[in-house]
Amino acid sequence: MSHRGGRQRNLGQALQFVSQDVLTAARGSRKQEGVPQFVIAVSSGPSTDDVNRAASSLKQSRVLPFSIGTRDVNPTELRVVSYVSNFAFTVDDLPGLYTVQENLINTLTELSDDDIARMRPEFPTYDVITPVPAGGEKRDVVFLIDGTTAVRSEFPSIRDMIRRVVEKLDIGLDKVRVSVVQYSDEPKTEFLLNELSSKNEVRQAVMRLRSKGGNRLNTGQAIEFVGRNIYQRAAGSRIEEGVPQFLILVTGGKSADDVSAPAEQLKRSQVAPLAIGSRNADSDELRQISLKPELAYTVDTIKDRFIASKYIFKQNFFSLLTADGLPPPKKADIVFLVDGSINLGRDNFNEVMSFINNLIDLFYTDRDDLRIGLAHYATDVTDAFYLNTYKDRQDILNAIGRVEYKGGRRINTGAAIRHAQDVHFTKGRGSRIDEGTPQILIAITGGRSGDDSKTAALGLKSKGVRIFAVGVGNIQDELENLASEPSTVARAISQAISVSRGTCSSLTFLGSCVLGCLNVPEIE
Repeated sequence: MSHRGGRQRNLGQALQFVSQDVLTAARGSRKQEGVPQFVIAVSSGPSTDDVNRAASSLKQSRVLPFSIGTRDVNPTELRVVSYVSNFAFTVDDLPGLYTVQENLINTLTELSDDDIARMRPEFPTYDVITPVPAGGEKRDVVFLIDGTTAVRSEFPSIRDMIRRVVEKLDIGLDKVRVSVVQYSDEPKTEFLLNELSSKNEVRQAVMRLRSKGGNRLNTGQAIEFVGRNIYQRAAGSRIEEGVPQFLILVTGGKSADDVSAPAEQLKRSQVAPLAIGSRNADSDELRQISLKPELAYTVDTIKDRFIASKYIFKQNFFSLLTADGLPPPKKADIVFLVDGSINLGRDNFNEVMSFINNLIDLFYTDRDDLRIGLAHYATDVTDAFYLNTYKDRQDILNAIGRVEYKGGRRINTGAAIRHAQDVHFTKGRGSRIDEGTPQILIAITGGRSGDDSKTAALGLKSKGVRIFAVGVGNIQDELENLASEPSTVARAISQAISVSRGTCSSLTFLGSCVLGCLNVPEIE
């Protein structure tokens, strides 16, 4: 096979073609003999045409589609294409397809004819959002780049990364304006937002960049400098006209000065920062600088310019800001289901509550339309609060602080999940599933279930609820049975909720995974 190429991604048309021209007796289909028919759709981005009609027609003809997409694809689109919601898989990128390979093969090979006969297709709807043509978008983009002597060998890669980003932007004084500032001990303006008027001029200026050198990395001072000197009308910024303002920080190390105050001031000025750092950078510092924690990225080396430039266009970074210069509000219904047995113990149960507090702190702002519920369980379930119990973020955090350890030796995770489905994810308890609001269950467990949790999880997932599974100890297979896909599994390495590197491998990354389910642009 060879790569076909092309600019459009018409998945709807492709599904129609498969239905009419591939799954036919003349092309070898044995559908008329009762042989199950499967389609596996793999996509690296959202469809540019309508998938609803073609997917519905395919499923109504008893063809069972699986859908695999990168995190650039809206999860709802994946569910629209797939026969049932647990036939939809998300991977970080196409090289990461291997992460769902085993799950896909097991599902294909273990489905019996009776299983297939009992299955009923799901028909969620999805509105295709046609991107605004680049020519109509105004953006002011500032690159703030590390020029210290320590990263001099990597400076050509930083330069090439900027060039790659510039190539994708519609450069012009009435369109996208670009500025570059280099810093070490002191910041140095390479060119202002209103200094270059064409892509070719910017391209040439970027390729002329040379490392300024210096031993001290004053990132805080540099951020303050761009706020005072670059995001100003005299320097070409159109911030007063409401044009979205972006900062892309590329750094190779930890700052020698404080970044928190200048970063917060920049964000209050309605600038959206994204931070990319090498392995020598401080990940907490990168998250502190970024508009949101999931806009902070660490690469093994800045020489990974292909990876670094890809981060900038993941989930459409340059469309993150609304007309008021703020991130669009998030909307979802999220239920936490927590193991309250001796598998965790009282101390670790309290750690779990702190973990949940921190997670909510990570992705819940006052602008968001999130509903939160919580239950904890051992042999039976205790409901702490429902999706419609509290509307205020602080009330939710206070309620979490009042949850008491339950105890018990046996955990019935299956019964607890069925309880969540029958009680929490219902209209009467505040679920907006009928309105198409993303439904999320975050299950946190410290041991193996005493009942059939896999079947219960499949039942909940078939209703359109996405399950994140967080576990303590060596229970990876249990977590994978619960989770919607491998990317929604997180595992702690010991009896403490300090989540290890894995799939959803840290609090921040778990928050980023959850954000991928919400009605916001998603950043890979």
